[in-house]
Amino acid sequence: MPDRIAQFLGFDLSTTALSVGVRGTDGDEDFVGVNVRGATHWHGQPGFLTDYLPLLLTAAVWRLQDRGWKFTQPGSLSFSVRQHDMIVMDAELRPLIPALSWECHVAQPQVAALVALGVDQVVGPIAARFILPKLMWALQQEPDLVERVSHVATTGDYVGACLTGRLRLSASDALSNALLDQQSKQLAADAISKTSVQSGWFPEVVGSGQPVGKVDVTRQAASGWRCTGEVLDQWTVAAGLGDNHAGAVGCGLSDGETIVISAGSSGTVVRMCPPTARLAGKANCFEYYDDRLLLLMLADCALWYNRFRHEQGLGGREHDELNHAAGQVAPVQFLRVRQEVRDGKTVEIYPDGWHDLDWPVRVASTQFSIALELLLLVRDMLVEVQDGHAPVRYFVLTGGLCQSPLLRSILYCGLRQLSPSAEIFVSARTDRLAFQSATYGAVINAVLLGEYARLGETIQRLCPRAPCQPPDAHQREAIADCLQLCGPV
Repeated sequence: MPDRIAQFLGFDLSTTALSVGVRGTDGDEDFVGVNVRGATHWHGQPGFLTDYLPLLLTAAVWRLQDRGWKFTQPGSLSFSVRQHDMIVMDAELRPLIPALSWECHVAQPQVAALVALGVDQVVGPIAARFILPKLMWALQQEPDLVERVSHVATTGDYVGACLTGRLRLSASDALSNALLDQQSKQLAADAISKTSVQSGWFPEVVGSGQPVGKVDVTRQAASGWRCTGEVLDQWTVAAGLGDNHAGAVGCGLSDGETIVISAGSSGTVVRMCPPTARLAGKANCFEYYDDRLLLLMLADCALWYNRFRHEQGLGGREHDELNHAAGQVAPVQFLRVRQEVRDGKTVEIYPDGWHDLDWPVRVASTQFSIALELLLLVRDMLVEVQDGHAPVRYFVLTGGLCQSPLLRSILYCGLRQLSPSAEIFVSARTDRLAFQSATYGAVINAVLLGEYARLGETIQRLCPRAPCQPPDAHQREAIADCLQLCGPV
């Protein structure tokens, strides 16, 4: 077997796993994953012990080596990290507290204080999970931190600093953490200075994907990062992306005329637009290189489907068997399943007579309900941009659940109702990275190295599309009738 020479690496750190994608000099690609360790709590709030980070990276790189990958020619690498992770450091870049995660929502009073000060008029809408209010909350819990803090950044920025010795604040995540001026993308120093936070704690801002520095093993002689540094010495580290930004890149989003619908663990509907576009305000807004990323999310998508499989006793059946059986339901008639949150837990509300239905009908109805929720998000996204921006001409379907022919057919019919002239595509990728969009987005970010003008060409080359095949006329008519009864879309 010929050597597999690694050229680009993308790391995605989620709450549950560190996923790594690699692209070789010959275009060969591969994927490995390592389960995350180090979850903890700080003053009752969810966090992460950063001592585990070098161990996770080393384990992932060694797994790639076990699969035949060589790192003999320095390439470039990038990180995607769960949005809103916060690292508080001393002068030696040593974390002072656990990294507070996106799951920490305790800072509502701090959000109210920031709005009262008018900070949101500069940094945009603020949520309790953002770094700025969380940092204010942390300082209230341990006031002596003020004297010990020297640096604050995201987890991705911290990893880059540990590898290169250069701490920078990536615009991708900083912009969605109430740290940057929404117009200039520079640190909102004046607004931050109105709070208990010192603007000098934040490092220099660097554009998404721009080179931060090179991995330098000589500075890691006495640190836990040495093993990773020895393998990746002199690799260029690109400024990282928030996971929503990376996920959109990995799905193949490269222009404002396209909406990408990803039916993954959570369902996402994403579009890009100019920073100056006037918006309806329903979508979350993130940085997307020189543009803005608009995102609407179905928190439970494949998670909803997997929960259904296990609750209905179908967990032992293969996905292909379930998808085939659902596609054979005739006549096509779907019952809508709804979700409610009860005691902080999402539960499904099934229609009358649900348990008397054959299991293929239950599978088909659940897939229909998930597809319908995604279509309702698409409907909102189509009117999100308010000022005559280029109309949507293309839809791209991706994510693990889009492997189901029935779910694709339902989305196809609904999209035809919503936007009759638009073309509908599916991802033509079939490998494991096809369903790891944030990981692959980090790989593409490493390929670009800040050259945003190459985004379209790179997406076209690395994220191929194929036309989505429409259902037959009878199925299309039946699905359209169900959508009108249950939506209407």
